[in-house]
Amino acid sequence: MMTFPLEDGGFTLWYGDIEANLKRLYGASAKDLGYDRHILQQRYYAGESIFAVLAAIDLQLSAPAGI
Repeated sequence: MMTFPLEDGGFTLWYGDIEANLKRLYGASAKDLGYDRHILQQRYYAGESIFAVLAAIDLQLSAPAGI
């Protein structure tokens, strides 16, 4: 199990950018769209960029139901 620091300014800024873009694009927060903060935190520490995460979320949200 990977552990994370209690407070990480880099993650806070990264997550804030994700939230701002999701609210701008979809009018909803990550939580509203079903994305757990801890899962996003794992993606941050894995080195994924904001753009990669937003592209993945966009792909998931635009996929037809049942796929």
